[in-house]
Amino acid sequence: MNNISFLQNENLPSFAQLCISDSRYEGMRAHFTQKTYRAGECVQSEGDTITHFGIVVSGILKAVSYSREGEELCNAYFEEEDVFPEFLYLSGNRHYTYLLYVEKRAQVLWIPLFLLEEMLSADTRLVSALLCYVSQRGLKNQLYLNCLNYQTVRERIAYWIVGIRKIESRQEVHMPRSQRIFANMLHVNRSSLNQELKQMEREGYFRLDKEKMLHVEGERLKELL
Repeated sequence: MNNISFLQNENLPSFAQLCISDSRYEGMRAHFTQKTYRAGECVQSEGDTITHFGIVVSGILKAVSYSREGEELCNAYFEEEDVFPEFLYLSGNRHYTYLLYVEKRAQVLWIPLFLLEEMLSADTRLVSALLCYVSQRGLKNQLYLNCLNYQTVRERIAYWIVGIRKIESRQEVHMPRSQRIFANMLHVNRSSLNQELKQMEREGYFRLDKEKMLHVEGERLKELL
């Protein structure tokens, strides 16, 4: 399969960065809307018509559904520079299939769909950035699903670290913004996750530095799987 030339630029800014700061869209930004939401606020309801593309400027959003018993099921988190509803938009779905709540006070930049489509039609670089984002988002979602094939908390942590390093192509690992979010993504108990992270750090698998894992021993982690 031949390489697609416009997808090969490793220095390409992210989709969010292009929309927020690229000078070519200066005139269109008068039609963008930036809103601030408090924690716990519902931003979109299931069934709402998709009229805008959202970019998280700061904070955290979460996509939620509920079981028959009323249990909250978190399907995805959106953090800084994440965009939504990316998969729904690209699949042609024009209605939200989940509830969108604010996990942590957030600012969201809203781009009307008609403007976004104009921008994408005129700029292959923006198309490339969106495809790169969606590809990485899909790989991360698959990574979390694959974690469920492992039974122990330690195995899930190890699999996640090995996988995220491949996806992001860097030595240090940036963890989710809170342990509660990390625990939800791995489908484990938060206290169990915290205990296992500390134990693995004591055993020299990595060093925790706030929201980062440094000095990751990749080969040792692979031996756990």
